Amino acid sequence: MSDVAKAAGVSAATVSRALRGEPGVSEATRQHVSEVARRMKYAIARDASSLAGGRRYAIAVLTSEVSPVLAGAEGALRQAGYDVLLYVLAEPGARAKFFDELPLGRRVDGVLLLSMSLSGAEQAALESLEVPHIAVDDTDLRRALRTAVAHLLELGHRDVALVLSDGVDESYDEILASAGLDVRPEWTVWCSPTVDGGEQVVDVLLDGERLPTAVISSNGAAALGIYLRVQRDGRAVPDEVSIVSLDGQELTRVVGLTAVEGAAKEQGERAVADLLTLIRGGQIEPVEHPLRLVVRNSSGPVRTAG
Repeated sequence: MSDVAKAAGVSAATVSRALRGEPGVSEATRQHVSEVARRMKYAIARDASSLAGGRRYAIAVLTSEVSPVLAGAEGALRQAGYDVLLYVLAEPGARAKFFDELPLGRRVDGVLLLSMSLSGAEQAALESLEVPHIAVDDTDLRRALRTAVAHLLELGHRDVALVLSDGVDESYDEILASAGLDVRPEWTVWCSPTVDGGEQVVDVLLDGERLPTAVISSNGAAALGIYLRVQRDGRAVPDEVSIVSLDGQELTRVVGLTAVEGAAKEQGERAVADLLTLIRGGQIEPVEHPLRLVVRNSSGPVRTAG
């Protein structure tokens, strides 16, 4: 530990507090010490740390789907030195069993809920654990959808399809309707949040008599699948169909997809930062984080007939 302290230019006590996640260390210092320790391949003894500070260095993540929000949260937790106990509770039976048995016991320091709205009984069960918990709702995704719709409206699009990840409810249609768009049932479809899922959903979108001029996908991997399949079918992007992703994954950047960034992976990272603040005894304030519309090669003006 003394070697890490010397390299980081801080005291051994500061190194200990920073790596154990204890209060009394600024976030900038904590990150600096963690980076120096990582470069020096130093790891604080997890068992000794837990015994000394009462920490388990494990976080339970409850989610209804595997999503970019989960990817962001898991990456941030591992970066902070926490183990992740992941529970995917998509099936009603599995969810009921989890909250009935509550298998977490005293194994975790906190709980992160992604894409889950709790009933009163579930909330009470969670609070019985007496550890901090944070729920990530879909506010950012709805804001991202409004941003994407406004962008397409400016480009003259009126026939817009919406591709949602499995498990996302259909109420997102209301955002399109409130913007004055014609909401056609066959243009709201669901798929797995994968490239294959996006490719397969194109069959449904192209099966109708009238084709959309633009597609919004809630997931970046699915957006890439839509893009690849549309081009493989001989349709030009964006001349014949524009594609916008609500998820700014690296995949969307590589192929040049227009995307609303800041609504998924970053949301998971921010939730982890807030949860760790609570675990360390701090306070958090609700903040509306900015979203960024990044216009690339996959969206353009609607093509007029003639």
